Amino acid sequence: MTRKEGKMQRMAVTLVRGGRFLSRLTLSSVLLVTGAMASDLNVFHADSLAGPMRALKKAFEAKHAGVTLNLTSGVSRDLARRILNGDACDVFAPSSPAVIDQDLMNQKLVGSDKDAATWYVVFSANEMVVITAKGNPLGIRQVSDLAGPQVKFVRVTGEKDLATGRTIEFLKRSAAQEGKQNLAQEIVDGALVDPAKPTTVPDTVNAVKEGRANAGVVYYSAAVAARNDVDIVRFPDSVNMSEAIRNAATVPGTARNAKEATEFVGFLLSPEAQSILKETGQPPVVPAIRKGAVPAALN
Repeated sequence: MTRKEGKMQRMAVTLVRGGRFLSRLTLSSVLLVTGAMASDLNVFHADSLAGPMRALKKAFEAKHAGVTLNLTSGVSRDLARRILNGDACDVFAPSSPAVIDQDLMNQKLVGSDKDAATWYVVFSANEMVVITAKGNPLGIRQVSDLAGPQVKFVRVTGEKDLATGRTIEFLKRSAAQEGKQNLAQEIVDGALVDPAKPTTVPDTVNAVKEGRANAGVVYYSAAVAARNDVDIVRFPDSVNMSEAIRNAATVPGTARNAKEATEFVGFLLSPEAQSILKETGQPPVVPAIRKGAVPAALN
């Protein structure tokens, strides 16, 4: 090998090594950028929001590459307690702004000086409905029909569950409108109850879907989510509690991705999300109601 050929070979080796270094550097940069963009949002929401949130998750993730919404459904006040105790939650959406007002606002996280929540927006509404077995074989059309001898009625029973009181009030209003006010308590007392644990909204829906009950009272949005398996009987606004049921959202003090979380709350107020909410049984509240130190981006 000549001196010139040896020099050219050494240059070639240097270029190859340099190329490998640049490739590794480029790959590392891509991974770093992707990692910076990617984030998980932990969303705690009321059971009644399960159907709408699944649809909202799909739409939001389609617009925000690298962002994943992890949905946790439950009783609003139980979820608020988890936040107070320090559980990571980026967005909290209970079935009443009162849960944020009473359980989180002006409260500090356990063992911390950090505020549990300082603001919220009210973005959607709901109503109480009766669900029946598919095809409504017993012909249930009004609340008084729930007292029929063949009816196996199920309802929400949890002490902390807002749906418990709303169900009872709905039954009282409806029975009174039908001229049978005293029948409401009979229906409440005759409901199927599991003494081992409180019955939730999902439990009520599942009992009717699976034939363990043939009628129940749940939120309209929960009924819409199960519409392939149950029939829905709706009632006039004067009795269905629609004036009292509102869903709110906030970014609590345990949020790990506050920027993206605020963007999701902003998405809840958008025309696209409002259309999704309407289709999934939660008519949007327009304009949204705002309380507290709401971020400028949401005003």
